[in-house]
Amino acid sequence: MRPVRLLTIDMTSCLIWLLAVSYLIGSIKVGCDSGVVVSPHPTQNLSWWQTGVVYQIYPRSFKDSDGDGIGDIRGIISELDYFTYLGIDCIWLSPVCRSPMKDFGYDCSDFEDIDPVFGTLDDYKTLVAEAHKRGLKILSDFESVYSSDQHDWFQKSVRREGKYTNYYVWEDGLLLPNGTRAPPNNWLSIFGGPAWQWNDERRQFYYHVFLKEQPDLNHRDANVRWEMLDTLRYWLDLGVDGFRLDAISALYETGNVTLNEPPSGRNVPHDQEDFLNHTYTQNQPEVYPDVTSWHELLQEYSRKDGNERFMVIEIYEGTQIRKKLYATGGNPFNFDLLGMSRNLTAREVFETVMNEYDNLPPGKWPNFVLGNHDSRRISHLYGPQYVDVFNTLVLTLWGTPTTYYGEELGMLEADLRWDQTLDPWGLFYGPSRYDEFSRDPERTPMQWTSGPQSGFTTGNTTWLPLATNYTTLNVQTEKESSQQTSLKLYKQLVALRKKQAFQTGEFKPAIVTDDVFSYFRSGDFETYLVVLNFRVEEVNDWSTYAGVKATAVLVTPGVKAIQEGQEVNLQNLRLGPGEGLVLRVSTTTSPIIG
Repeated sequence: MRPVRLLTIDMTSCLIWLLAVSYLIGSIKVGCDSGVVVSPHPTQNLSWWQTGVVYQIYPRSFKDSDGDGIGDIRGIISELDYFTYLGIDCIWLSPVCRSPMKDFGYDCSDFEDIDPVFGTLDDYKTLVAEAHKRGLKILSDFESVYSSDQHDWFQKSVRREGKYTNYYVWEDGLLLPNGTRAPPNNWLSIFGGPAWQWNDERRQFYYHVFLKEQPDLNHRDANVRWEMLDTLRYWLDLGVDGFRLDAISALYETGNVTLNEPPSGRNVPHDQEDFLNHTYTQNQPEVYPDVTSWHELLQEYSRKDGNERFMVIEIYEGTQIRKKLYATGGNPFNFDLLGMSRNLTAREVFETVMNEYDNLPPGKWPNFVLGNHDSRRISHLYGPQYVDVFNTLVLTLWGTPTTYYGEELGMLEADLRWDQTLDPWGLFYGPSRYDEFSRDPERTPMQWTSGPQSGFTTGNTTWLPLATNYTTLNVQTEKESSQQTSLKLYKQLVALRKKQAFQTGEFKPAIVTDDVFSYFRSGDFETYLVVLNFRVEEVNDWSTYAGVKATAVLVTPGVKAIQEGQEVNLQNLRLGPGEGLVLRVSTTTSPIIG
């Protein structure tokens, strides 16, 4: 932990030097004091993905157009104006490829077609066109690690047909004394159990990092690498603006399958993935040249028409792996805000933010993720009263924010019984442990209205149950309320983020304690103070802000005593748990963290 000290310093001479250096190298984070963070030079030209907000759609759960209870592409098209209302710049779609749906679309049986449950390829083309009309960018999910076992490539590989023979990772396994064969090593699937599956027709084992119905592609085969580039070209030619790379840490495994992975020492069952350290199946050195080649292809398209393409990378490992992925030209997701301790403190939030800044390679751009389809919602992780301060945090920090659908509403999760569970990860562990692993709770349908099925579908059922609070927590109710709501706050934050102070302005931590995380954002001769209470009790000691003049710009819904535009006496400020403010201040001289 960083020791806290409160002090005031004259920043003038320091900033002159910092701005001069940052002008030369483009992006820098240094400080006269360790609490000072300087963002990119304020006159730097930024791309759309740096100035914008990325919004993730889980298509099955966003909006249903045909009454079958499953979200689809036409449903997304019908709600594109919602993103215009919010001010969102980019929408990222989880997979809509043709699939047997063993893992709800992540198991593609055709990388270049749309599954009928979501619509048609023409529907997808319409979505891209209509999104572009509204100034929205589209990111497509790119599944490069595996395919469905129903994919034509796998069927041909089973039959050893021509170039497809080695499209997947095949091994003979170990010959046992009784004449049968066992898997070649102890590798485990992320979804639990052995990562090797015997195929009777080919008489070999194939490797699968996820479900047995998702065989891993063999990227050591030049034909597979060509197929991946060709798939990217296909979607780029259809007009997508970039890609989110799925599960990239598992793209390669070591070529020496005689190597067993060592135990992790964690107190988990032997068939659970965390039982092993994945030294031979994750983050192999061959990953980075492949990702670099994909980014180079996107840059080739960007040069053709002047419209920059964006590549964001799913990665859960720490800063050293992220640094290697930054070197490929892509932008690795930072999920650290989703992995903090459940009884978190404001100081831990601060440390998590600073870890991103402290380890950012020169010239690179940070990002912060708030929720996704594989992680429990913020309301579950840290408590529903903290959703608004987390939204305020990610939308006022330096870096690109990614929002998971419904987080702008403060959506809660549904409590799902075992008999309602659909996620294969949860199903593997059975009735006693399903709720530890199931991702169904964070994938429940988007809550649009207080009416039947929350306006998600005209049908009588939804593919997953709705959360119980949908009658009061939904787009329509929050939009039409006469009071401040999570949705209204989110919309205001997106608009505020368009200001230079929040894009390339200086980030400077102010008071940081176990209870409060506050910081300044400065630019275009404006300075803002963001104050967030992560405590379980009211905070009312702000004496160190004496002399700071402030006007409320945004208030979270729980703040009743302060109105937007009101002058605020910080010494008398009272903030309850999960409450926060964005203030415009008239001076930058204030306590900072050391």
